[in-house]
Formats: sequence, structure tokens, C-alpha cells
Amino acid sequence: MDNELNSKSKAINQFLDSLKNQLELLNDENFGDKFQLALETMMIIQKLKNDLIEKYGMPNLIKYNPNMFIKAKQIEETYDNTIRKFGLEISRLEKEISSLNGRKKIVNYIR
Repeated sequence: MDNELNSKSKAINQFLDSLKNQLELLNDENFGDKFQLALETMMIIQKLKNDLIEKYGMPNLIKYNPNMFIKAKQIEETYDNTIRKFGLEISRLEKEISSLNGRKKIVNYIR
């Protein structure tokens, strides 16, 4: 293969490593900033991958750098787990707010 394949594959692997770290470091305090950065990194990876697929085809890309696809699958699982974790936290907070609103109504009714 050629230099473009090598350099773009290397860049994708570096972006994948960075993305994995970004997702692992997400928490309540930095979610807005870090998640946006993670989405931007995903877009860069997608563009690089699409360029390579267009030029070399998916089968050749998989043969050339199977580790890239393994990393991508692991990151997909990390992303799904992160979204699930924040979704559960949102549900918990919604229930807590609803409960507090119910208590407030009871207090107002008692007065």
C-alpha cells in the first residue's frame, strides 16, 4: 500500500486512543466540554476512515489494520456505556425532582 494509507491509519489509531481517554474521563462536571470534544474527534476519525475506504475499500483496510477496527469496537462499547450511565443518572435526577415536587405540594396543602 502507500504512504497515505500508512499515515492516515496511524492518525486514526492516535485519534481512537485519544477518544477512548476522553470518554473514560467524562464526568458530571466536564460532560459539556469533554463530550463535545469527543464528538468532534469522532467526526475526524469518520472522515479519515471514509477517505481510506473510498480509496482502498473496506476489505483492504481491514486486512491492513485490523487493530483499528478492534479499537473502534471497544470505543463504541465505551461510548454506549457512557451514554447509558449518564442516562441512568438523568432518570434518577428526574425521579428525585418529581419526588421533591410532590413533597412541596403536600407541604403547601398542609398549610
